[in-house]
Amino acid sequence: MASIHLVERLNNVRKVSANPPIWESGYWVISEETADRLTGADLYLHSGQLVASHFGGKILGYRIHRDGTEIDGRVVFRIAPSITHKGVLTGREGWGNEKKLVW
Repeated sequence: MASIHLVERLNNVRKVSANPPIWESGYWVISEETADRLTGADLYLHSGQLVASHFGGKILGYRIHRDGTEIDGRVVFRIAPSITHKGVLTGREGWGNEKKLVW
């Protein structure tokens, strides 16, 4: 199963729905093609590359953020959170630009 691990330092995570619980995480520099491929995959947020994940879940979809600022065009993922996505470590290999894709 595909997954993405992201280093989240700005706390750009927010609840958008309580029932069912849905969260958004953004503003990621990821191509729309990659974001599309990741729909249905696992997302893990870490505070550092060698630190266990503190949040994550299944990617339900994404949107491209549009506001005319420096974050315009970045990807915002919609996530169904899961406790099983917390406390996950991933190896050193494959990290680049604060993200790691596993296909």
